[in-house]
Amino acid sequence: MHAQKIFIFFLIGSFAFIAINSCKKENTTPTTTTGKLSLHLHTNADTNEIAQYGDTMVMTGGRRIAVTKAQLYISGVQLINSDGSTTNAPASNILKLQETESYTVGDVAVGNYKSVKFIAGLSVATNASTPAATDLVLYRPEMWFNAAPQPDGFIFVLFQGSIDTSSTPSASNPLVPFSLRMGTNGNLKTVTMPSKNYSIIHSQTTELHIVVDYAKLFNGVALNNINNLKVNTAADNGGSVATQISNNIVGMFRYE
Repeated sequence: MHAQKIFIFFLIGSFAFIAINSCKKENTTPTTTTGKLSLHLHTNADTNEIAQYGDTMVMTGGRRIAVTKAQLYISGVQLINSDGSTTNAPASNILKLQETESYTVGDVAVGNYKSVKFIAGLSVATNASTPAATDLVLYRPEMWFNAAPQPDGFIFVLFQGSIDTSSTPSASNPLVPFSLRMGTNGNLKTVTMPSKNYSIIHSQTTELHIVVDYAKLFNGVALNNINNLKVNTAADNGGSVATQISNNIVGMFRYE
């Protein structure tokens, strides 16, 4: 009888052990591992990287340009999967400054991707917001059309300086000032970069190097008309010249 009781207790214990371990397996929730995505953004005018504001540079074809301000907003970053679907990166707004090149987008799922897309500008909701003075990205008066970001919103792309506007570029030609302050919801652009395979690796940072070529904004613009060199207000952004410049925004971006 004593041996029989021991055997019964052994069976009960075995069943309990199996049941507990079975429950543990059923309740185990798999976790998604992540790595970091970073954008390394270069500020260019044609093939020239803008190392210092005010420097006179020579572009392809001999046209000279001197840049005094070149910066823009990027938001809504998405990773493009190998099957063409998209994975959202953490929501963030990036203010690309000439003096800063590396920007951390945030943690994204580990995997293989074939491209990236983003908004050149700010979302409609953000464009209608009033940022706190502590917001170092959005509280930037130089990126507002007025003394406050309301009611006209933010400037998405800011490009200022002076350029040779003659039909025959020459080192002796004077440089004429230009000021492009592109914004408003109608000029919000989605940029989809060409295919370029990359991987996000667990606990590592993957950096995508992208050139931002501000000189592309002048494509198709008659520079010898001084009226084409100034888009400064929200109202200006509704004109035909602004439409041409706005359509050039997508072409500003290329992989390094």
